Order: sequence, then structure tokens, then C-alpha cells
Amino acid sequence: MDTLTTIFAALDARVTAAIFLLLVGGGVLAYPVLAGSGQKGDVKRRLKVPSPGVKEPAAAQPAKARNATQEKVVKSAQDFYARSDPDNVARLRMRLIRAGYLDPRAVGIFFLARFVAMVAGGVAGMILGATLFAEASGATRWLTVLALAAAGYNAPGFALSRQMATRMREYRDGFPDFMDLMIVCSDAGMSMEAGIERVSRELMQTYPALGQNLHLVSIELRAGRSMDDALKSLAERLGLEEVRSFATLLQQSKELGTSLSGALRVFSDDMRHKRMSLAEEKAHALPAKMSIPVTVCILPVVIMVAIIPLIVKFSTGE
Repeated sequence: MDTLTTIFAALDARVTAAIFLLLVGGGVLAYPVLAGSGQKGDVKRRLKVPSPGVKEPAAAQPAKARNATQEKVVKSAQDFYARSDPDNVARLRMRLIRAGYLDPRAVGIFFLARFVAMVAGGVAGMILGATLFAEASGATRWLTVLALAAAGYNAPGFALSRQMATRMREYRDGFPDFMDLMIVCSDAGMSMEAGIERVSRELMQTYPALGQNLHLVSIELRAGRSMDDALKSLAERLGLEEVRSFATLLQQSKELGTSLSGALRVFSDDMRHKRMSLAEEKAHALPAKMSIPVTVCILPVVIMVAIIPLIVKFSTGE
């Protein structure tokens, strides 16, 4: 407590007021999201219809109020950014879907997380400037605050990019296996719809993200959507050119009346050839990439080992 009193005593009135406002604003925005994070989803909440004459428990009413407040805050943030920059919101929505966040409220939650991270970075910068840079000038302190706030603002975007890269790698590695399993299902006499549903269950263990997206395709097909539209939607969610080529292959095979298993087998072999070519390209580029660390780290040590004995010999006069 004495340490906090000393820190706030070292700050002037404007910095103290700024810290107080940032903490209050960040707490107000973050509390509804964190308070209702463990509540039931919208679908379960709508399906749970109370019987006539049965009153809800008293503990469920505060939970429902927190859930409603959370939805209102997230929806307000999403609507605000959708009105200010709809193109950016649409691109962000697609990035979130490709990263695996299929919740319609994901855009609003992302903007709130970005704002909270920025506020937390600004507060950390103020505390850091008051403790470690107490003797520095005011410009150095405010530069520290701005740098940490900018880092906090960009941290959710960086984490989202990393998540997208991980998902894309999983999709690209698992899609040839999906094609092989589809060939087996086609040779066994299963339809395309039944094959996708079966393969989605098989891939849940090895490639859960790809299996989840294929399960969504199966649900769309059972809901009455056409195969072409379902595969185009899958291509948008995965962001892979191979999925678009797969949709085009199925459409052409249906129009021309060719063998589906033969077309799938040729397409699978072509995908594996492309993946092997990409691996060989990375392997051939490795020596050029290794030249920089070798030159910077190893070459100076080798030169020192070769030259230091000569320097010692000449300096001692032997």
C-alpha cells in the first residue's frame, strides 16, 4: 500500500486523472464480457423454454441480466465499427472465421479486446514511467505510454494472424487426406453427401478444425443447400484455392458425366505433388537463409580462434 501511495504521489494531477479514467473505462467495458463468459449460448438459451406456471430460480435472473448486458455491449461495439468502416468489419469477420471463431459476436468481442488491451498497455506504460523512468523527462514517459498502448492495440491482431496461419497449415496438410478418404467412400458406392459426413467424423481426431468445417458442410447439405454453394462457402471459410478447385472439379464432373472417383484420384495426386514441390522449394531455400546466421554468429568465432593465437604470439615476442 505504501508503494502505491509513493507511486501516485510522484505523478502529477493530470497523469493521475488519466490513469483513473482509463481504469474506470476499461473496467466498465470489460466487466460484461468477462462476467458472462461462462454462460450458456444463444441457442441453448432459446431452446430452454420454461413450463407454464413454473418460475425461474432467483439465481438465474442475475445471470440472464449479465448475459443481456454482455450481448448489448458487444452488439453496440460491432454496430459502431460496422457503421464507421463496413469494409474493414467484413474483412475482419472473414479473418475471424478463417481463424476458427464462428460466433456472430466475434467482431464485437475482438474490438472490445483490442480496446481493453490498449487501455491496459497505456496504464502499464504510466506505471512503468512512474517507477523505472521517474528521473526521465515527461516526453520519455508519454512515449513509453504511447508505445505500450500501441503494442496492446496490435496484440489481438497479431494473435489472430498467428491463429489464422496455424489453421491454414492444418487445412493445407489435411485436405489431401480428405481427398483420399473421399476416393475410398466413392469407390465404396457412397454418395458425395454421405461421404463428406463420414469423412468429417474421421478427420475430427487428426484435423479437428478441418473436420469441423466439413461437418458444417454436411449440416448445410442436410438443410437443403446445394453442393456447389456449400463447397463455395467452405472455400471462403478455409481460404484455400484447392477447395475452390475441388468445387469446380465436382461441377465439371457432374456436367460432363465423367467418373467421380477417377477425377478425385487425379486431383488428390496433383495436390500431393504440389505439397511435395512446396516442401522441396523450402528445402532448397534453406541454405540461402542459413547464410546470414552462419556469417553473423559462426564466422566471427572461427576468425577469432584462428587469429587470437597469432596475436598472442606476436605480443609476447616469441
